[in-house]
Amino acid sequence: MITAGKSNLERKQTMFKKIISVAILTATAGMASAQSDATKTAGPYIGASYSYVSVKNDLTSGGDVKLSTVGALVGYDFNANFAVEARLAAGVGSDNIRFFGRDIDVKFDRLAGVYGKWSVAIEPQLDIYGLAGVTNGKVKATLRGVSDTESKSSGSLGVGLTYKINRAYAVSIEYARLYSDANAVNITSKFAF
Repeated sequence: MITAGKSNLERKQTMFKKIISVAILTATAGMASAQSDATKTAGPYIGASYSYVSVKNDLTSGGDVKLSTVGALVGYDFNANFAVEARLAAGVGSDNIRFFGRDIDVKFDRLAGVYGKWSVAIEPQLDIYGLAGVTNGKVKATLRGVSDTESKSSGSLGVGLTYKINRAYAVSIEYARLYSDANAVNITSKFAF
């Protein structure tokens, strides 16, 4: 719950602590139950993603910058509870920042990351998971035909739900804290070999 008396920094710290708590609980539960779920086999998978990203606007007093990406992912399930995943995405949606009467167009050039993913089955076809890793993003800003880019890397955390349609195909929705000033809602689909 956000109260009117808390500063932006305090709200961000509270949200970050909640994300870490959920990720730790999910990881602990995943490791504890790793031996108990032998129905899922290990192996590689590929997938696609769509992300809606909100980035804090430090340049002006305007609201957050809303961006979107589409991308691909590749991963490896070591067992039913642990996987490693790499993602690469390109920006498809941009936003404008009004700066001294001019519109600056802002867009992700690329967004890439590598994550460890801990899953726990809460139903036979439904998993909850936490992920932790590193994200690198490159943002492109354009003003009157002149462009500039800025890259940033940071540790990232997230939580999500996966619905397994069958043994090979699944869809997920997740919330991820990509950077201290960027949050994402991701929708992914994956196909396991």
